[in-house]
Amino acid sequence: MRILNLLGSIGLSCVMAASASAQWHDDFDAYSPGPLGAQSLWDEWPGSSGVDPDVVAAPSFSASNSVLIVSTNDITYDFANLAGGQSASGVWTASVMTYVPSGTTGIGWHILMNDFPINLQWSSQTQFDATNGKVIDGTVSRKMIYDRWVDFVVAVDLDHDLYCSWYNGKSIAVDLSWKGTTGQDVIAALDLYGDAGGLTGMYFDDARLEKTSGGPLVLNVGPNPATAGKPLNFVSQSPRLTIGDLGVLFSWEINGSPFVSLLLVVSFDATGSWALNTTVPAGLAGIEVGLKMLALPAGGKILTSNEDLIIFN
Repeated sequence: MRILNLLGSIGLSCVMAASASAQWHDDFDAYSPGPLGAQSLWDEWPGSSGVDPDVVAAPSFSASNSVLIVSTNDITYDFANLAGGQSASGVWTASVMTYVPSGTTGIGWHILMNDFPINLQWSSQTQFDATNGKVIDGTVSRKMIYDRWVDFVVAVDLDHDLYCSWYNGKSIAVDLSWKGTTGQDVIAALDLYGDAGGLTGMYFDDARLEKTSGGPLVLNVGPNPATAGKPLNFVSQSPRLTIGDLGVLFSWEINGSPFVSLLLVVSFDATGSWALNTTVPAGLAGIEVGLKMLALPAGGKILTSNEDLIIFN
């Protein structure tokens, strides 16, 4: 299979394995255009009404829908809905794709709660400030990217009361307290909110919550979707890694079928980062590749991260 040429290297193994999957994944494609909460397990903010955002057909990261957040929209997903309930231990990664059209004004929010819905306690609170072109968590900001889908990731280490976040593969929050002074080490809920100050509209798609291990690690691939024959950038980063720490990149799934093949052994730099610029080989259009990164910090536990790459003509 030509995926073995993706990084210009030959796969070293190919074995069948059980398919990995997100503990929770909502791509909004199962819903009809219209209010999200009215047709799903998502709910309007406790005690509120008339704040339900709309599912829309375009733009979307994965066909065929996304959710549009505008001013005063406030929608929550209570992780008590999951089979395992709200997570109270371990390391988890919450991710979502974001899209902000040029000309947008106002602020959208991606918020993760550590207590919900009776007691309300906030953990990660990230502002997408379209007016000023910044993505902000606390005192750190990154330049906002307009008119294309951009990944946003929060890695949560409940065992050590820490979280980190990345936007477009660049770190924002690094080792901040998850529960703060009054909260708890629980991933309780996700909240997507449009600031009442006048958000004209931003989009979210492919929201996920995944169990990882060892500590925060994020693998990003861009552009995604990618085009056969065009450049492709891989970026992986973790505050737990340093110069000389090793990792491996491999595929675990192709078009939904298990396919495990080692692609590349990598070495991280002093910032805990690794990057690769390559070209997607011709002939790979029409596939979706599940990628996984493993990394081993000196004296630490193995870190893991997942990414799905879509390739088209």
